[in-house]
Amino acid sequence: MYTKILTHLSQDIYPFHMPGHKRNLDFLPPNLGLLDYTEIPGLDVLSAPTGILADLQQRIANVYESKNSYLLVNGSSTGIVAAICATCSINTPFVAPRNAHISMYSGLTLSGACPMYILPEITSDGLAGGIAPSAFDNMPKGAVAFVVSPTYEGFVSDISAIAKKVHERGGILIVDEAHGAHFAFDKKNFPATAIHQGADIVVNSLHKTLPALSQTAVLHVNSHRIDMSRLQFYINAIQTSSPSYMLMAVCDFMLHKLCNTPEIFTTYIEKLESIRDLLPSKNAPLCLSGRESVGEHAIYDIDLGKLLFTTYAHQDANTIAETMRSKFKIQMEMARGKHFLAMTSVADTNDGFERLKLAVTRLNADIPYVYSMYNVPSLTVPKVVLTPSEAIRHDTELMPWDEAIGRISGEIITEYPPGIVLIAPGERISAEMPIKKSSVRVLKG
Repeated sequence: MYTKILTHLSQDIYPFHMPGHKRNLDFLPPNLGLLDYTEIPGLDVLSAPTGILADLQQRIANVYESKNSYLLVNGSSTGIVAAICATCSINTPFVAPRNAHISMYSGLTLSGACPMYILPEITSDGLAGGIAPSAFDNMPKGAVAFVVSPTYEGFVSDISAIAKKVHERGGILIVDEAHGAHFAFDKKNFPATAIHQGADIVVNSLHKTLPALSQTAVLHVNSHRIDMSRLQFYINAIQTSSPSYMLMAVCDFMLHKLCNTPEIFTTYIEKLESIRDLLPSKNAPLCLSGRESVGEHAIYDIDLGKLLFTTYAHQDANTIAETMRSKFKIQMEMARGKHFLAMTSVADTNDGFERLKLAVTRLNADIPYVYSMYNVPSLTVPKVVLTPSEAIRHDTELMPWDEAIGRISGEIITEYPPGIVLIAPGERISAEMPIKKSSVRVLKG
């Protein structure tokens, strides 16, 4: 593995993917290996901080303007699972969109909550858009609600309106804002954070869109509705008892740098505006999506840092992304179907943006424009026979996919990226499911 990474580095391929530090040494402390410590006197204990780690968490809370913030070193998945377990008990109604990350289903499985799925609105080119506030009109009283905002592609829902509906029914709102950790650092150019819009618990991945190391995240609480001792228990139960001081030190370094040099975000926005002004948003083989989607498909706002392209060409997005990698030395975050995604951050360099501009401009000149109407897929919820918690306790057997039609799934099947679940334990398998798998684990009997 070490040799493979060094080989990849030697190819000089620019990373338009996470982690957000982009291997830019200007945004990382020197001598990272020297920061790998353990809980010796003076370095505090993350599970019960009273010293430097308590101070770091307070400074994070100050930046995000939350009541409490918890530093996570096992990624946003830790925060999502802990948030669900802390707010749900056996059979607690849990209202959630179908386009949620696999960690939400892990939380359902461990907590015993009973899922009630809602659907995001689908855009005209087949992507999951926002969640309409009206989706919560019939939410059971006292239920826990869950929303992904922004989505992997950068679509933001109207969290303020959703929070109001959820709270009117005595519920709690958890927001997976993993891809929006940067919102708090530039309130003018990015959407308002979910904390500012009234969510009770919000989880951010620092490493996705900020210059932090992989696995770093935070969980914020800004509500009197949360049992804090129960939440702290689940964070400690799920998170490692040997947190990496290297990960935490880089978070501290990043926070200090971004808070004390706000011009970093000014430069970043200028780079984003430059590339958006240059690249076409319509009538071209490769089109860069922009603010034209706001106001449609329950999309309340967008993250301008997500450079989402739609292809109007004979080649699919995978083929184009491979050309960008081999010919122009840039690696996309995602390429699937008719879309590819470049993830950006404040650590992206002028060189990186220039490579992307050159690649798209030349490909648009070389590839014929082929307009085609999208066959927009219909998103449906599988038949839920058992809750994930009930299903995972059953004996299972492995069988060919074709023979499993009609049976109850005993496993989670998900697509990476972005980690959205296609079928969860306890759901009935149907022939219409868009799953390419030779075999599947189903419940016995």
